[in-house]
Amino acid sequence: MPSSPVIPYNDPTLLFTNAGMNQFKDVFTGQRALPYSRATSSQKCIRAGGKHNDLDNVGFTARHHTFFEMLGNFSFGDYFKEEAISFAWEWITKNLQLDQSRLWVSVYEDDDEAYNLWEKIAPELKNGRITRFGKKDNFWTMGDIGPCGPCSEIHFDRGEQYGTSPQDVVNGETERFVEFWNLVFMQFETLADGTVVDLPKPSVDTGAGLERIATLMQNVGSNYEIDLFQNIITAISDATGSQYKEHITSHHVVADHLRALTFAIADGAGISNEGQGYVLRRILRRASRHGRLLGMEEPFIYKLVPALVNEMGSAFPEIVEKQSHIVKVIRAEEDSFGRTLENGLELFSSVAKKISASGSTVIPGDEVFKLYDTYGFPVDLTEIMATEKGMTIDLVGFEKAMNKQKEQSRSGRTSQTVELIRDELPDAKWMRQSNHELSVGHKAKVLAKNLDDSIDNKYIVLDESPFYIESGGQTHDSGLVTNSDGSFEFHVNESRQQGNSIILFGTLVKGSVNAGDTVTAVVDIDRRWAIMRNHTATHLTHAALREILGDHIKQSGSYVGPDRLRFDFSHHQPMTVEEIKRVEEIVNQQILSATEVVTDEMNIDEARKTGARALFGEKYGETVRVVSVANFSKELCGGTHVDNTAQIGPFFVTVETGIASGVRRIEAITGSEAVNFMLSAKQFRREVAETLGRSENDALKAVKQLRTETLELQKEIKKVKAEMFSHSGPSIGSEEKIGALTFITNDFEDTDRDIMSAWVDSQKERTDAVVAIALGLVNGKSVYIASASAKAVSENSVHVGKLSQAILPKFGGRGGGKPNYAQGGVASETKSQQLFDTVKEVLQSEV
Repeated sequence: MPSSPVIPYNDPTLLFTNAGMNQFKDVFTGQRALPYSRATSSQKCIRAGGKHNDLDNVGFTARHHTFFEMLGNFSFGDYFKEEAISFAWEWITKNLQLDQSRLWVSVYEDDDEAYNLWEKIAPELKNGRITRFGKKDNFWTMGDIGPCGPCSEIHFDRGEQYGTSPQDVVNGETERFVEFWNLVFMQFETLADGTVVDLPKPSVDTGAGLERIATLMQNVGSNYEIDLFQNIITAISDATGSQYKEHITSHHVVADHLRALTFAIADGAGISNEGQGYVLRRILRRASRHGRLLGMEEPFIYKLVPALVNEMGSAFPEIVEKQSHIVKVIRAEEDSFGRTLENGLELFSSVAKKISASGSTVIPGDEVFKLYDTYGFPVDLTEIMATEKGMTIDLVGFEKAMNKQKEQSRSGRTSQTVELIRDELPDAKWMRQSNHELSVGHKAKVLAKNLDDSIDNKYIVLDESPFYIESGGQTHDSGLVTNSDGSFEFHVNESRQQGNSIILFGTLVKGSVNAGDTVTAVVDIDRRWAIMRNHTATHLTHAALREILGDHIKQSGSYVGPDRLRFDFSHHQPMTVEEIKRVEEIVNQQILSATEVVTDEMNIDEARKTGARALFGEKYGETVRVVSVANFSKELCGGTHVDNTAQIGPFFVTVETGIASGVRRIEAITGSEAVNFMLSAKQFRREVAETLGRSENDALKAVKQLRTETLELQKEIKKVKAEMFSHSGPSIGSEEKIGALTFITNDFEDTDRDIMSAWVDSQKERTDAVVAIALGLVNGKSVYIASASAKAVSENSVHVGKLSQAILPKFGGRGGGKPNYAQGGVASETKSQQLFDTVKEVLQSEV
């Protein structure tokens, strides 16, 4: 099987694809059946978040990566321990021809079966090189619930030159013994109540690190010394003008992080402040930090993308196709981090100054975490800056703040794990009805049911179900199941696949049925048609976006429901109003063309040769459905569609927004939703025209004229107010004495910057020693302006610029300026009196 994307679009429990088994997870849990029982793959993986997180180890060990490739072989109820161990031993000793005298294996402490099999299959290891370990090292779990089982790891002893201490052992943390292949024997399942039961079909999941195996085969000291990394590291040296041997760690970090960023962005990820995007932002900023250690103050990571594409593009054409997009996203994020770094350095200087003034030399953990979380400062960067000032950081406090955030994140993440029905379920199939057959329903036989009053999840299983199962972004059907005399009625709320069975969950309205009874299943026709309109329109939208924006457009996610369609796609900048309009025009033209929507079934290889576009993150079998709209759109799709584009009705884009750096989202409506939108827009236009006393054709012109007149009036009002405040004297604001200084403050609340400036300037021109502070809400933002008169500056050594720079960060803001004038902003929740009192305290201590 080909590698799935590193972004697991159909698994909300994972940030990134972190193992070869991820794409088969629903097979192992029994939710999906396959036409085969054995598979192999070379899977792109990222381990930089969640349960598996190697980010902070990268650069400091010879074997850790955020991005790597995992080789795997899988058995879905087919072969088990003996064959898995035999296959592994044959491959590493005969195919790879690794030195048998340097191979070790570990098994779970209670797994006598695996231990005995290793002795039988590999008698060379009977001299003490078969070891036992506990759950921490040799027992694998998918999560809190689900498949689990003992595992057996294969290790390679790299020799005494890598260490001879007591720590240089199998499953140690040193570089001597390298674990390069893990054989997982999934023979148990943990239920929701914690009970562990035997799986009906024990399975095998293995994972071998490609880079680690290459290190052993090429007999080099580090994963980063294999051929796959050499050209990339050379490119880093050339771009930075640095020597690899003098900056090994930084070269390794940049090379690894370049790979993670490139493959994640190519697979549709974006850079943002949450989830995957936040982790990618941390990865990029960590790489940028090491770039600075190599002397690179300017963006440079984006320049390395071509070197990586040249190295790996032949195996992964997606990074070739998306190269331009990848470069633009990384460049934009590097520019952003440059600006953020300046802000963070200011905050660090402020914190360090405050800590130093208090007599301490330790930067508190919560401040270190704030730099890390808000400004993307790696902890080692903060530690280095602290050391330069003769200070240390509170790592314990940092870890405490980090763990608190992790707990909040964990509790805030909604688990979407589906608990399986424990009953034995018969095989069932989905019956795809033609659209004209929907109204008559489908005759089917009841195979199984649980309609007991004592359970919430009532369900029935039919031999043939016409209800669509949520898949490929399209939501599930709902409808009704009845019998011939009307004595039984069951409202279907959701259809779900489990193994080879289709379960209909819903509400029992009346009556009952027995296995073998004949019933009629009727899909909610209005809902299905609304979904089909949106699904076909999604295909048209995808094609239109590629026509308008370019071939780099790639789906990053979608939702097709009865109310709207949502399409996430890779693109580096917001769409313009004209581009959105063109998409609407193109899609509506396709609808007006009344083109037939054609569906063909064919072999997947044949389908790809026809130019059919595979949707991202989807899993396809050997036989696929190709949905075509003339020469405009052709995609692999198992969903439901209209018969003719004319059945879609009007199409309107309602939302275009960014959900991460490099990822945009479009939402649109069709059918009755679009008709209601048109009628509402028509009514709005009529009411606006009536309000203005103009015709509908002249209404927009009248609105623009009214806006111009309003702006002119607002300018006049501001001018009058500014003049009033500039000659306000002591009547505006609160005034008090601080020694020889007069301290004046005023909270303008909702106001205009010009009014605040006029008042502050008038205080600055006074002949006595005056310090004035103004706070106001301008366009929803808390604005701060301060001034000092000439006498306050010359005789009292007041510097409102430095004073503001020191105080504003305490209120979540920043700012500064000259001795006699300063400005900035503070957090919106700032209490004005608290700010004024803080300024007063500083003035009292300095004057």
